[in-house]
Amino acid sequence: MSTCLGIIGGGQLAMYLCVAAQALGLKVAVMTDSAEDGALQCADWSVVDALDSTAAVDRFLGVCDVVTFDKEAVPEQTLLHLIKAQSQGRVAINPGAETLLMLKDKALQKTWLQQHGLPTLPFTIISGSAGAAEFLAKKSGGALVQKVRCGGYDGRGVQILDGQDAGQRLWNVPSIIEPFLPGCREIAVITVRAQAGDIQTYPPVSMEFDPELNAVRTVSVPAAVSPALGAAATALAERVAILLSGVGAFAVEMFVTPEGELLINEISPRVHNSGHLTLDAFNVSQFEQHVRAVTGMPLVPIEFESPAAMMNILYGDEMRGYCPQAPRVHGGAEPRSKVYWYGKQPGSAGRKMGHVNALAATAAEAVTLAGRTLDRLSASASERAA
Repeated sequence: MSTCLGIIGGGQLAMYLCVAAQALGLKVAVMTDSAEDGALQCADWSVVDALDSTAAVDRFLGVCDVVTFDKEAVPEQTLLHLIKAQSQGRVAINPGAETLLMLKDKALQKTWLQQHGLPTLPFTIISGSAGAAEFLAKKSGGALVQKVRCGGYDGRGVQILDGQDAGQRLWNVPSIIEPFLPGCREIAVITVRAQAGDIQTYPPVSMEFDPELNAVRTVSVPAAVSPALGAAATALAERVAILLSGVGAFAVEMFVTPEGELLINEISPRVHNSGHLTLDAFNVSQFEQHVRAVTGMPLVPIEFESPAAMMNILYGDEMRGYCPQAPRVHGGAEPRSKVYWYGKQPGSAGRKMGHVNALAATAAEAVTLAGRTLDRLSASASERAA
C-alpha cells in the first residue's frame, strides 16, 4: 500500500506538493477549511473542516502516514494534538509541530534567533498600541516596522510607521516592532534537510516587493549579490535548518544592508513563494525535495540549469472573469516563459492568482521577459473586462 502524505492547508503550495508526491508514487490527503482551495482538485482524499476541530484532525490522521504543512497559520490546539498523535506513534509530523508552534509567532521566532546568536534586527514585543506608547515616546527617530505576532502573510500584518502620527496608526494587536532599514535589499534561501541530516540548498534569490501591497512581486536567480555573500547566505540558512533539527524545506528570508551585512528577516518551515523558480530553473523543484525529505526519501543533488525570474500574478478587479477556475499551466507570450494559474476564485486586491516563470541568459533578461508576459496577461484581462 502506498504511503499517504497528509498536507494541512490547501493553497497553491499544497497543490504543487500534491503533484510532486503523486509523481513519486505517493497518495495525498489534504485538510483545509476552505472548499474552494485548489489542492482539493489534486488530492486523493480530503477533509474540509475547521482546522481547530480535533475530530476532523483525527479523521484526517486516519489516512495519513506523514503530515506536513503548506502554511504556518495552524491553530495551536491542533499543533498540540499533532504532537500527542506523533508521541503515540499514530503518525510522523515533518517538520515538527513544535517547530511550527515557535516559528508561527514572530516574537518567539525572533527570540529564538537571538538566543542562538543568529543575525537579526533588534525588536520590541508589544501587547498592543497601548503597550507601545512608552516605546514610541523614547524612540530616537527614524521609521519603524510593526509586524503582527501571528497570522500575517503576503504583506498583510506588516506596516511601516513614520512621522508624527505613528502612534495613532499602530494596530492594537500583539506585535513586534523593528527599525526600518532604508536601502536594504532582500534575498531568500531555500534549504532542504532530510531525516538523516543530508542538506540540499538552492542558491539565493533576489526579491522585489510591491510598494503598496508590501507583497513579493518579483523573484530572480542568481541573486544580485557577490559569490562570497551568496555563500554566506547559504551557510546561514543551513545553520538555521540544523539548529531547528528541521526536516523538509525551510525558506530563510534575509535583509542585505548597504554595508553587506546579512540579517535574518523571517523563517518559513515549508515550501515558499520565493521557490517557484525551482519548477523550471533547476533539475528538481522545492516541492519534490520537500516531499522526499518529509517521507524519508533521499534528496536529489540540486543542479542550476538557467537564470530565471518569477513574477506573481496579483489580483485586481480587471482580472475578474479572466482567471481560470481550475489549476492550469501554459506557455507564456514570451519565449521560455510559463504561466501557472492556481485555480483560485477572485478575491481581494493583491491575492496571488498565479505566477509567471521566465528563463533567459541572465537574471535581468529573465525579469524583462517575465514582465512582458505579465503585461500581456494584464492587457488581455483589461480588454475582456472592458
